[in-house]
Amino acid sequence: MNKGGFMPAPKGNQYAVGNSGPAPSKYTDEFIEQEAIAFVHWFSKPRNIYFKRFALERGYSPDELARFAKKSEVFKRAYLFAKEWQECKIVEGALFNKLNANFAKFAMANLSSWSDKQQLSGDVSNPLTLLMHKIDGSTKDLVDDNPGC
Repeated sequence: MNKGGFMPAPKGNQYAVGNSGPAPSKYTDEFIEQEAIAFVHWFSKPRNIYFKRFALERGYSPDELARFAKKSEVFKRAYLFAKEWQECKIVEGALFNKLNANFAKFAMANLSSWSDKQQLSGDVSNPLTLLMHKIDGSTKDLVDDNPGC
């Protein structure tokens, strides 16, 4: 036994000779292309909206979807198409009260990089005036009358 408590490889072991990379993927190109077709078919059903469910139903980790997209142009196109379609399903679901609007907003922020932006306007050289105006509805004389303090 070696330090780690594992048996060393047998003398003359040739298993790893010439193999400089990781173990080969169990998912072939043909399998990934079939999954792309299955993914689009699955996603076309109105109730299917969450990619993680597809992967789990198919028996593999949801992380594999991104790996498939990197490995296969066919799966990449299917994945990008489904992401756009997913956005439509969420937005339309919220618009027609089929999905909770707050959850839809949360989902879009996390799944599609949407953000809630507020635009402020006012005196760039004196932003404190803007803040004080927002607080009490008027600017403070102290801020306006004493530049440089």
